Amino acid sequence: EKGILAMSAPSSKIIQFEDGWDKEIKAKALDPLERMLNEGLKRDQTKLFNNQDYAATYKTCYDMCTQRTPYNWSEDLYRKHGETVQKYLQKYVLPALKDKQDEYLLKELQHRWKNHIIMNKWLQKFFHVPR
Repeated sequence: EKGILAMSAPSSKIIQFEDGWDKEIKAKALDPLERMLNEGLKRDQTKLFNNQDYAATYKTCYDMCTQRTPYNWSEDLYRKHGETVQKYLQKYVLPALKDKQDEYLLKELQHRWKNHIIMNKWLQKFFHVPR
C-alpha cells in the first residue's frame, strides 16, 4: 500500500517535455513496444513490460499532464500519441500491405490489425486514455 500511495503522489520535480517524451516515454515504452510488434517477444521474455517499467512510464505521463501551466504537457502528449500511431502505420503497416494480394493481403491485414489492437491497448494504459 505504501508503494501505491507514493506512486500516485505527484512529483515536485518539473518534467520538461523533451525529457519526459524522448528519454522516458519514447525510449522506455514506445520503442520497446514498436520492436515487439515488429519482431515479437524475445525467446525468454514472458511479457513486454515488467510492473516497475510500466508504472514508471505511467507516472511520467501522469506527472507531465498534472504539472501546472506552462509545464502541463497534456495537449502535447495527446498530439504525440496520435503521431505515434500515424508514424507506425506509415512506416510499417502500409509498406507491409502494399505489394500483397488475395489471401496474402488478408493474412497480413489480420496480423497488422492484431498488432494495432495491442499497440492501442498499451497506449491507452500509458496515457490513461478513456474509452
